[in-house]
Amino acid sequence: MTDTPRLPPINAIRVFETAARLGNFTRTGEALGMTQAAVSYQIRLLEDRLGFALFERKARHVELTARGTQLARGTSEAFRLLERTFRDVREDRDSVLTITALPTFCSNWLVPRIGNFQIDHPEFAVRIDSRSDTVDILGGDADIGIRLGSGRWEGLEARFLFADTITPLVPARALDRIGPIETPEDLLKLRLFGPMSWWRDWFALTGANAARLPERPALELETQSMEIAAAIAAGDAAVAVSPLYFAEQIASGALVRPFDAELDHKVAHYLVYDRTRARDPKIRAFVEWMLFQPMAFCLKHATPAFPEAGKTV
Repeated sequence: MTDTPRLPPINAIRVFETAARLGNFTRTGEALGMTQAAVSYQIRLLEDRLGFALFERKARHVELTARGTQLARGTSEAFRLLERTFRDVREDRDSVLTITALPTFCSNWLVPRIGNFQIDHPEFAVRIDSRSDTVDILGGDADIGIRLGSGRWEGLEARFLFADTITPLVPARALDRIGPIETPEDLLKLRLFGPMSWWRDWFALTGANAARLPERPALELETQSMEIAAAIAAGDAAVAVSPLYFAEQIASGALVRPFDAELDHKVAHYLVYDRTRARDPKIRAFVEWMLFQPMAFCLKHATPAFPEAGKTV
């Protein structure tokens, strides 16, 4: 097995590239904050490593040899590429906001509203990461996130947004089959979608008789959005979900919320970000915009059980 060729010292390459552009070791030293002797040493080091001369020394300047010209062309292109890459990374960090959130929150809550943020802040582009896996915010994989939990994540500032609550929702067309739903037991006329533990706990919260609840749900899918879509398509099911995610469908009448009772999961949605970056303009802008949304949402839809927004934890 042959060894991978090793590059000469990067500092020597940088000195060579600058000297090739300026054609003078003294000016190269001034540009790089080095003495002329240090420049000459780095050039000799590179020539010794390569085994051939890179410059012809003249009285007041230096000229590239044929091989030196060939090498200068490649090193100049390489350094320009590096400079563009680092510039793009810096600009990307300043102007692109990357948000991470769970899939249902992204599709049902964040995406329909994020255009308003961009209207308010056209200076920022937005990327949304809707993976179910936890994204490393401290490691730079995202600038800010909306997480579900207790509000404590090491190294992250957490700002309260919404409580995580569960209540039954019913597609409007299902009511055409069974008539009005007046008691929790009326829901048993429909198939039940979603985790059965949620159904049992919600029935217990309302004081309703849960004896007739099935042992397992008729359908349980990966996300609440999938379960709602399946219920709407079937037309004969009720779904235990977070009403927060489906406020627009409730407001439009596509989904009916028969009861105010909400099962509190004792966790909440939090806005989280690296506390050392709290003053970054794009993070500060999104935090201020996002913390207004819960209050505006509550006033518009009058949905109960959302505690005060914006509390720092």
